[in-house]
Formats: sequence, structure tokens, C-alpha cells
Amino acid sequence: MPKRADLSDTFCPVGRSAEILGDRAVLLILRDLFFGRRRFEAITASTRLGPQLVSARLRMLEEEGVVARRPYQDRPPRHEYRLTDKGKDLFGVLYAMRGWAERWAYREGETGGGPAMRYIHRTCGADVGTATVCPGCGAVLGYGDLKGEASPALSAEQAARTS
Repeated sequence: MPKRADLSDTFCPVGRSAEILGDRAVLLILRDLFFGRRRFEAITASTRLGPQLVSARLRMLEEEGVVARRPYQDRPPRHEYRLTDKGKDLFGVLYAMRGWAERWAYREGETGGGPAMRYIHRTCGADVGTATVCPGCGAVLGYGDLKGEASPALSAEQAARTS
């Protein structure tokens, strides 16, 4: 397989973003971090990625300043991963991908008529659908503003993964 081009020094912002985020493992890890999963074991189980891959991607995200690693146990040493401000700023990227997928990535009837995740605005309680501005109060939505509720199909899929 040919070696992929290194885009870390391009002036193209899409190329620079792709260099850091252009890997499904990174996107799944970020998704889990946004859902509040912070521990390596939980991320590995949820993403179904191998531990070496998760470790390598978390290390890269830490080097890029997207996540910060913090100890939560001394013996044996264990760490959790938290989004930095730089990482939290990726909320809009993943939220936009979610909106696109809810509209275009499923076959007719595959989701049972509703979204995989239903998002509620924490401030006013409105169901926001895939909007970036709350239809209930008009607030621009960002990191920490939403509470997610998995659909029955997504809940069943997640439960099957962790059992």
C-alpha cells in the first residue's frame, strides 16, 4: 500500500484538519470523549478498536493538544482522558457529521423513523433535531449544551457491544 502524503505542513486548512482528524479511529474516540467516556478501557470497548490503535490515537491527540491525560489511580497507574478547549472546539465538527449522517447515511426505514440520537437542549428542554441553533430559545448550540438520548436501536447496539 502506498504511503499516504503528510499534510501537516500544508497551508490548506482542510488538509491540516484531515492530518489530525482524518481517521475513523480518531473520530470514534472523540465521539466517546464527547459522550463522557474518559477511561481507556471504556473507549476501547465502546469503539471496538484494538488497544494498540486506541493507545496510539490517544497519544497523538494528546501531542496535538486535543486531549489531556490525567491520573485517576496510582497503583497500578491508570489515566483518564479529557478534552481540552481545543478538543471541545471539535464539537461542531462531529455534530455536523452527525447531522449529515442522520439525513443521508441511512437507508429508508433503517432507523425506525427517528434519529439514532435525540438531542435535548439542556437550557430550555427543546428537542433540537439536527439544528445548530435551538428551535426553542434561539441559542447557538455548542459543547455541553445538549443531552443525548439514544434510540432503542442504538441502545441495543451499544448494550450488545459491551456484553
